[in-house]
Amino acid sequence: MSKHRQTVRAFLVAGVIGIFGTGAAVSVAGAGPPDRITNISGTIWVANRGANSIRGFDATTGDVVTTVAMLPGSQPGDLAFARGKLYVAEEQTTPNPAIAIVDPIAGTVIGRIFLAPGSRPHHVHASPDGELVAVGMYGTDMVAVVDTLTDTLLGTWDTDRDTNTGRAHAGVFSKDGKTLYVASDASNKVIALDPRTGVVVWTMDVPGAHELVVRDSKTAYVSRRTANWLSMIDLEDHTYTDVLQLDVPDTLRLSANKKQLTVGLRAAPARVAVVDTSTFAYDLVAIGPTHDLNTIAGHQWTSANGRFTFAAYEGGSNPGVAVIDHKAGNHVVRTLAYATRPHGVDLVPAADDETGEDPE
Repeated sequence: MSKHRQTVRAFLVAGVIGIFGTGAAVSVAGAGPPDRITNISGTIWVANRGANSIRGFDATTGDVVTTVAMLPGSQPGDLAFARGKLYVAEEQTTPNPAIAIVDPIAGTVIGRIFLAPGSRPHHVHASPDGELVAVGMYGTDMVAVVDTLTDTLLGTWDTDRDTNTGRAHAGVFSKDGKTLYVASDASNKVIALDPRTGVVVWTMDVPGAHELVVRDSKTAYVSRRTANWLSMIDLEDHTYTDVLQLDVPDTLRLSANKKQLTVGLRAAPARVAVVDTSTFAYDLVAIGPTHDLNTIAGHQWTSANGRFTFAAYEGGSNPGVAVIDHKAGNHVVRTLAYATRPHGVDLVPAADDETGEDPE
């Protein structure tokens, strides 16, 4: 059993929290002409559980590029980009849920991998090299891994052979792609396994473990959603340390320089915590309309340089995706409307730009 090291820094309690409301569209300093809201080149794709569709927005201007219908009633909740394709979790398709494969240029579904009834494919993450995609099967304690070269299922790996009560919420890859870390919130565990064979390497107890992001070979961050803590995991000695108390923390995104972490909060109204990873000081950014108190944050995508975050939210009078400019004091510079329940978010970069970012 892992040891629990609970080290809470005093300045977190004493720190001042800044709260920023949703603003009207404004020009972004350094981002380009007035019709540009970011300096990102590519398409932001959003999965919508209420509309049973996914939609692409031009990441530079916010204009709608295309909308792709998914299976009726499938409630697509998340998606990830790899090898020129989008992999979409169709969580509630009956009788068999699926991982849909979408050509983002043509805006068409080019294939599906069907899964067992009730398995609930949920969060989707691609390996750093794009060779594999992992999908937490939230109705089970299993995680599906797809080979993106052949678009075939390598396996549905069992994270705990001693029980069927776990729920694999999210599986994320190590930086070298050789290890898959899975958070199972029902069994309060984080599991490390070989993504190509399913062999479990180690397991540790982390109460409320819900979502993960890997910092490097030694460290990961985990949102302990039901415990209201953001924690750090030592991947070498399999211990965790609580670092920041937040209101129902969920999805995590880390900038490439590792200096900034965004945390989606699943409490109303919709907010994102923007965290400085060197001090764990943070700002709370309201991402829904200020008059709507029943909005809830979904997932978010943060640019590699840490300048912009696209954060989905549902509920209220105008659900959609808030565009946050961190360089401009974490100000919301635009909201991209997408009715009902927008949730998962990922970038398809421009063909000539692996990061999707134009030079500043």
